[in-house]
This record gives sequence, C-alpha cells and structure tokens, in this order.
Amino acid sequence: MVGECSAFKVRRLSRQVTQFYDQAVRREGLKSTQVHLLRVIGDEGPLSVGRLAERIGAERTSVTRALQATEAEGWVEIGPGPDGRSKSVRLTSEGRALLERVEPLRAAQEAAFRRALEGVVSERFIEDLVRAADRLQELIEQGEAH
Repeated sequence: MVGECSAFKVRRLSRQVTQFYDQAVRREGLKSTQVHLLRVIGDEGPLSVGRLAERIGAERTSVTRALQATEAEGWVEIGPGPDGRSKSVRLTSEGRALLERVEPLRAAQEAAFRRALEGVVSERFIEDLVRAADRLQELIEQGEAH
C-alpha cells in the first residue's frame, strides 16, 4: 500500500518542506530550490556544472535547466570552464544583491520551520536525515540501490 511506502512518505515530506520554504521567497520571484542553488554558487563559486550538481545532490541535467532560468534572470553567468570542455558558473552582482534581499526571509522561514517542528522532531532527527541521504547516495553510486 502507498501508506507503507517509505519513498512516498519522504517525497510527501520533501514537497511540504519545499512549499513551506517557497512561501518565504515567492515575493522575490524565486523558489527555495533556486535560493539554495544561488547560495552554493555564491559561497563556493565559480563552480563547474558537474561540481554544482554534486554539491546540491541533483542530476546534472536538472542543474543545467535550473541554471538556464537563473542565467536568463541575470543572477548567474555561465562561461567556459578551466579545461575548455566544462562550463563554469558564477554569481553576478545582481545575483548577490538578490541573495542579500532574500537571506532575511530565508532565515526567518528557517526559524519558523524549526519552531513548527519543535516537540515533533528532534535536531538529531534532522541530522539523521542528512546521514541517511549521504548513505543512500553512496549506495546509488555503488550500484547497490536494490
């Protein structure tokens, strides 16, 4: 049954968490996934598209699609990578200004998220989710996901 499926339960939780965070940045015309993408680029960039995909735990094709939208908005610049074969992504000044505007919104939503879950889940649970994601990624990379 669907109710017993762990994948369904985690997917449902993921959608609800995403919707919760999207509420905070919607007025800036953003989705929470875009904020995360821009934050990683801003903190660690310039990055190759492949490295960026690794850092956010997404498929390279999904990252490429997300970057097209952020590039069209003028928030990132995509250019040739150091080896001539890869592409390098960096935050533009417009992208940095956008992150500065949304950071207080994101931080307030993070605090609201933690308050909402207080007494329902522990900080340890959140840390366990991160470890679970890391372990599943290892299994996927080893081809042992079955």
